[in-house]
Amino acid sequence: MAIAASVAELVSAYPTAGGIYTSTGFVVPPEYRSSVTFVTAWMTVVGQLATPSSVNFALAQMIFAAVTIATDGTFVASTGQILGLYVGLNVGIGIVNSLPTKALHRIATSYVVINVLTTLAVIIAVPAGGAGNLASHKFVWGSIIDNSGWNSRGFAFLLGLLSVQWVMTDYDGAAHLSEEVKNAAITTPVSIVSAVFLTAILGFFVNVSLCYGIRDLSTMPGPTGLAFAQILWDNLGKRGALALWSFVIILQTMTGATCQLACIRSIYAISRDNALPDKKILSRVWSKTQTPVNAVIFTVIISALFGLLFLASIVAIPVVFKLFIHYTNRQDVKFKPGPFNMGRWGYFVNIYALAWTLLETGVLIMPQVRPVTADTMNYAGPIMGGVCGVSWLWYKLYWHRFYTGPGTKLLNTDGGADSSSDVDSNVEVVSTAEEEKGRFGEKDSKN
Repeated sequence: MAIAASVAELVSAYPTAGGIYTSTGFVVPPEYRSSVTFVTAWMTVVGQLATPSSVNFALAQMIFAAVTIATDGTFVASTGQILGLYVGLNVGIGIVNSLPTKALHRIATSYVVINVLTTLAVIIAVPAGGAGNLASHKFVWGSIIDNSGWNSRGFAFLLGLLSVQWVMTDYDGAAHLSEEVKNAAITTPVSIVSAVFLTAILGFFVNVSLCYGIRDLSTMPGPTGLAFAQILWDNLGKRGALALWSFVIILQTMTGATCQLACIRSIYAISRDNALPDKKILSRVWSKTQTPVNAVIFTVIISALFGLLFLASIVAIPVVFKLFIHYTNRQDVKFKPGPFNMGRWGYFVNIYALAWTLLETGVLIMPQVRPVTADTMNYAGPIMGGVCGVSWLWYKLYWHRFYTGPGTKLLNTDGGADSSSDVDSNVEVVSTAEEEKGRFGEKDSKN
């Protein structure tokens, strides 16, 4: 919640499609603004591309898990079958994300309802269906089982955060649609905080319910390859598991679409600012749908290539979400809060959010098992470190000639964002006449 509140406060002040990337340009000193935001841009690109790839890969596994249940465990998908379905899912979801903003809004509205109802169904169904065969209270609430090889119950507990972090990520996803909604300085941060709060509460009870549904931990994840699906199968039987699992798959599909959409909008904004060597091709908007279709195609292709990592039997790259917010008293760095702000509590909340992020990042980049080999190594740390180092060198040695920072400038105003405007913020998009046409969805948001 602390990270969500911190992100929401920044997004309220600077609601643009660039999200945290754009906000970074307003909280660092001018002499470092271009280099820092350039590195942030590339971290954003890599992270945003990895997120829908991870979600859609899991979706492919979930669909084949349903087939395994339906065939009583006689069918187990091959590597090629999973990869083929993964590529197809990326293409299909990409087509959906090329639709006009209004159509995407209708899909998102249905997602919220299905999400809450399915979550409640899982919370109730697992303990009800498995009554008499549920795990003990001691197992659920008092046991930590370390199968990592690190011989540390404390570290095993922290590793358990990985499953939670995989779900509780992409906090600024709603921010990337800020240029397409009304009252963005209020609507976007409220949606971020409320979504994280609801997910945290319902997610806690889902985990508790699933833990009670574990009959024999040593058999997990079973023939389905997914502990969640196996728990439903064990406690609800074939028909009950397939019925409930089908809704979970629907939710995962919508989640994949949402993550891919945030990725597309991020790439659109970063390309618009000339932080990519694409001559702003990825920021072009298709006139028929008023959406950045070039960015959609790019995202689908790169995500499909990420799938080759699985074909090569390399450990999947975990989603790395790292946020660094630094407030300073320098006169040339003035943070002007938007309508959504934490006031005097903001400093303490952000300090806590930063401390938690540092701890969480340390866990996320650690190898999950020992002994550490080429196949079990967690490459998240080296990859993100490499992205930072290479992008910084690229900017310093060459790209500083073409990139001057996010396509925004601080307004010389005393207050925060004007909540009455259509795109509420402390920033003004600086664009050419051609780029102005690219502010997709603006017509839709005013209708």
